[in-house]
Order: sequence, then structure tokens, then C-alpha cells
Amino acid sequence: MAEMSEENGSATMGSEAPVGPDPASFSIPPVAEDEDGELPADFERLWKAAHDNPQDFTSWTDLLQYCEQESHITASRRALVAFLARYPLCYGYWKKFADLERRAGYNNKAEEVCVQGLQAIPLSVDLWIHYINLLLGTLDMNLPESPKRIRSVFEDAVAAAGLDFHSDRLWDLYVEWEKEQGNMRNAAAVLDRVLKVPTQLYNTHYDKEQVLVRRDKVYQDNEGEVRNRWHYEDAIKRPYFHVKPLDRHQLRAWHSYLDWEIAQLKGSEVMTQPQERLEDAAVAHDDHRVRILYERCLIACALVFVSVYRRACEIHLIYKPNIHMQWATFEERHGDLTGARRVLETLEQNLPGLAVVRLRRAALERRAGQLDRSEALLLEAVAESKEKPTLHAFYSIKLARLLLKLGRNPSRARRVLHEALEISPDNDKLHLNLLELEVSGDPWASAEAVQECVTRALAAPLAPHTKILFSQRGLHVLSVYEGHQKLMTELGGTKRGAENGDEDAEKLIKSEDGSAVATHVPPTMPHVPITTPPPPVMGADMSAQAGYGGYSSWYQQPQYGSYGYQNTWNYNQGYYPPS
Repeated sequence: MAEMSEENGSATMGSEAPVGPDPASFSIPPVAEDEDGELPADFERLWKAAHDNPQDFTSWTDLLQYCEQESHITASRRALVAFLARYPLCYGYWKKFADLERRAGYNNKAEEVCVQGLQAIPLSVDLWIHYINLLLGTLDMNLPESPKRIRSVFEDAVAAAGLDFHSDRLWDLYVEWEKEQGNMRNAAAVLDRVLKVPTQLYNTHYDKEQVLVRRDKVYQDNEGEVRNRWHYEDAIKRPYFHVKPLDRHQLRAWHSYLDWEIAQLKGSEVMTQPQERLEDAAVAHDDHRVRILYERCLIACALVFVSVYRRACEIHLIYKPNIHMQWATFEERHGDLTGARRVLETLEQNLPGLAVVRLRRAALERRAGQLDRSEALLLEAVAESKEKPTLHAFYSIKLARLLLKLGRNPSRARRVLHEALEISPDNDKLHLNLLELEVSGDPWASAEAVQECVTRALAAPLAPHTKILFSQRGLHVLSVYEGHQKLMTELGGTKRGAENGDEDAEKLIKSEDGSAVATHVPPTMPHVPITTPPPPVMGADMSAQAGYGGYSSWYQQPQYGSYGYQNTWNYNQGYYPPS
């Protein structure tokens, strides 16, 4: 549509005012629709096409153009509400929406539409001017409160968009309106303010104030600021929002502009370091200018910055999990656990079945000390994934580790792995994790359980080389524990002999006070050769070699330690397991 190629007046906030309103949400509340007969013939077809593929911008523009041609207010409302909820930066459609309501005689609704549009894109000079003209055409200026309201809106407009390089029309409208009201003092004050703002038509403002010689120095300084920025502004060919990404040259132009502004800010800070509070205001002004330039850049890059994470996740990058998880981490670091939970829950609703999101939710509850919630999330994931054996095994392993490591409940962890093996008896990772669980237990009680694990694995439909590994592991455990038991038996027999007084006579030595002291030397334990290092304990951190996103390596590592087993406890891994 034509509006997508217009400049959106992506402007800056005023030098003496904070950044514009920070909307909590940019969704459009449904407007009360009046019955306007049946919907046009092709509306449902175009509506369905747009909702079946909401990422296709052309489908939306076709729907909007059709509704406009049919002049059907109900259809146009529905289409514009749905479209602007997804593309709130298209300022031209906010103007069309407001004009639609005004032509229908709903001035209050037209004003509400403008306000919502300005909440979504407060840097749009065009939208501010459209809103002001709407108020000028609908308010009764004979009422004493009407001029006050118009002046208040003008102040909001120049605070939000007055620092934009192309904001001359807004300033001119403000000055001319004050003149029409007969407030020449106010008009001069507005001109004084705009003379300090580097804009495209800066000289026209000076022409209006050239009678005041004392402003010549201000004008010269501002002219230098304009000259410094002119080639940067000239290099930016698309300062407005568009669904197409910027090319490399345009991105480089924005980078150069930002680097220059930051360099100017740093130089200004050095020069004004020893100055008084008055000069400090200029430094804050420069810092504000840098932030505003970032705002403009992010609009052109379709990443509007008022609440960066909120806009990125709720408008532009709804289906990109990484930015949502960064947002959740940000909220958690700042103590907002409820906000972090909400972000991850919303992400899981948008991308159901993504394993890393469920693991992040469980980890969040674990760090918050809510082990019951963490366990419940993993239990739910295990129950929901029974139709997908690989994913079911993956979640079962994570749940078993939680129960063993933090719940200190090896029996429940063992039961989880047993139930998973009933569904996936051919999953070697389940067998390996169960084996390591048994090996890490009490050596006197685990020998039989270890052999049971080995027997189960040998009877399972596993690959031959995997069965060989299990067999070797079983033999190793037998040799180690049988040798250990033999040594303990020998040591126990020696101790019993000492208790019965069967020591040799020469081992009894009389002490100086006449008491007998048994000084037998304990038997030296024979060296038991260990061809492989001791088994890793289940409590050890085995995730040090892999990051959170390395779930694929969790399945693809050729060796697990020195035993030739795959890595079993990489807790911080986890996208979709390979099918």
C-alpha cells in the first residue's frame, strides 16, 4: 500500500521531557461494531487467507484494500483491528482507521484510535499532526478547556517527536496555532525552543525570528549541528517501518550515525566534567539525543524500543524462542519470577512441544526453590509425550535426575526410568542412566541391582556394540565388588580373632605400667588392578562439556567418559531430540 512507503515521522522526544508513553500493550481493543448489513462477498475468503498465513503482508493489504473499496464499516473495522494488532507501526493505517470512524460520525472512537496509534508509535510526526487536526476539527474552541487541551496535546507531541530531523511541520503547526490564539509570547517561546533543535528546515524558523539579534549565536550553533548531521541523514533512505529488512548499506549508515552521536556525547561529557548543574543539563540533552537516534534506528529495523523485550516478543518476534528466553532470564535476574513464568508460559503456548522451553520452566522453578512445581512440570511433560518415545525418554531422564539429585529419592527416580523402559525398551540412554543410578548407590546393595540392569539391557533390542558395553560394565562391577567383599571378609576375620585373644605372644608388649597392649599390624590390602577409572557418581556434574543448546551432542557423543558410554546427564541441553 502507499502508506508503507511514506515516512512515518520516526522522531525523537523533546529535550526537556522524558521518552513518550510506555504502553503496556499494543493490542487493539475491539470496537463496538454497528450492524452494517451482511459482510461483503469476498470478505470471508480474504479474511481466512490473512489468518491462515498471518506472516504474509500481501494477504493483509489485499483484505484492507477490498474493505476500503466496498466502503463497509464493519468489515473495515474488523480488518483494521486485526491488522494493526500485528503491524502497529504502519502509521498510515492508524490514520485510515481514525478517518473511517470520523466519517461514520464516531468522533470519540476516532480519537481513541489515534491515541492507541500514538501509544504504539509515539515517534510518528504524521500521526501526531493527524491527531491534532482531528481535535481542531471536532472540539468546540469556544469552551475554555478546549485551548488548554490542544496546547497539552501539542506539548505531548513535541516531547515525543519534536527532536526528529523532519519534525518542522509539527513545530510550525504549534507556532501557527499559538498565533491564531493571539498568544504571541507563547509563539515566540515555541520558536525559541525549535531554534535549538537541528531540523531539516532549521533556517525557516530563524527567518521568523531574525528580528531578534540575540538569537543569532543560537542559530549559528544550531546550523553547525545541522551541517554535522546532514550527510548522515542524507545517507538514510528509509527511516520508516517496512516489513522488508534493511540492506547492508542502510544498516552501515545507521551504525555510522550512531557511532558519531555516541562520540559526540563522550566528548561533551569530558568537556563538561567540571561545570555546574546548568551545563549538566546539556549533557543529559545529548544523552537523550543518542537514545532517540536509537529509537529511530530500531523503528527502521522493525524493533521499536520503548520496552525492548515486550515489543520484540509480543509484536515482531513472536515465534523466536531465543529472545523470549532472554526476556525471561532478564525478568528473573531482576526478581520478577511471575513475569518470567508468564513469558515462558506464553512462549510454550505459541510453540508447543519445544523441549527447551519446558526445561527452562522447570529450571526456573528449581532455582526459585519450588521443587514441587519443577517436578510437576516434568511429570506433565512425561505424561504428554508418551506418544513420542524419544521425547518421552528424554523427559524421563530429566525427571529422574531431578528426583535423585534434589529430591534425594532414588527409588522414585528408579521407578521413572523403569516406566520409561516399558515404553522404550530399545532406548540405550534409558538403560545407561538406570545403570549409572545403580552404580552410584550403596556398593553392598547395588551389586545385584547392577547385574539386573545388565541382564535387562542384554535382553533388550539394543545394538550389538551397546550390549558389549553393558556386558563389560557388568563384569567390571562384579570383579571390583567381589574383590572388595573378599578383602572385607579377611579383615573382619582378623578382627574377630583379636577379640577372642588369639594373638601371638610376641605381639603382646608390656607397657611401663604393666598393662598389655595389643600392637598387631593390620594386614596389607592387596592391590586390585583397575583397568578403567571408577564409575562417575550420579551426583557429579556431567554437563560441563556441553552448553544448554547442545542437546544434539547429548545423543551423538561416541564415548561416555572412559567407559565408552554416551553422556547421560547433560541437564542444560535440550531442543527437540532427534526422531
